[in-house]
Amino acid sequence: MTDVFSEKLAQWRAYTETPWARIRYTVVEEVLRRQCAELGESLRVLDVGGGDGMDALPLALAGHEVTIVDPSESWLAEAKRRAAEAGAALTTLVGGVEDLPEGEWDLVLCHFVLHYRPADASDVRRLAAAVRPGGRLSVMVPNPASMVLRQLVTGGPEAALIELHADTKHAVTFAHDVRKVPMPDLEAELADAGLRLTGRFGTRIANDLLVDNDAKNDPAYFDRLLELERELCDQEPFARIAGMYQLVAERPG
Repeated sequence: MTDVFSEKLAQWRAYTETPWARIRYTVVEEVLRRQCAELGESLRVLDVGGGDGMDALPLALAGHEVTIVDPSESWLAEAKRRAAEAGAALTTLVGGVEDLPEGEWDLVLCHFVLHYRPADASDVRRLAAAVRPGGRLSVMVPNPASMVLRQLVTGGPEAALIELHADTKHAVTFAHDVRKVPMPDLEAELADAGLRLTGRFGTRIANDLLVDNDAKNDPAYFDRLLELERELCDQEPFARIAGMYQLVAERPG
């Protein structure tokens, strides 16, 4: 994973400035804020594959004890730099899903990691084992269902059919082919790991069906789009067709 990401930090920074990235992080920040409010104050948070801290930093700023585990030293350095500029404290550890620190955590994040990993890697079981009884795991991946709809509106039925039958997807920012992780499959993995699903969320629901990206750079248009994304993020059936889906599951206590 280090080779895939370490050389792409500049491209990633450019991506995070786009309207669709801002939607992704704003909506996920709100979802995580809700989880923390239900779990309590001063939580111990472990962000697995957290990279430059885009998900972790708001949690650190809210007063939680945050640790990021990531295989890329350059991305972790970026996380430390961003945290220092924001006046927040967080801990970084070099490692992957196989190198989780000992102990149990109130909230474990694993966002945009699993689709880069082999399907038989037992990652969900490792992540579940890091969650304390009564704690929660948040996992997030690109949504294969949305990929088909996106191809339909941009390329027509032939492109949608090709996408429907493809087992992998090319990640443009990192120039890497990743496996598709259907939502039912990941839900089954969470259940097999002994976790109980407590929330199903989606982000980039409306965005990925709107092909006019130029309009999204208009501040007034973007504000309304973001408002719509926030309204839809936890509603059925919209979460199931989101560009990326987020599942939150609890370890029974």
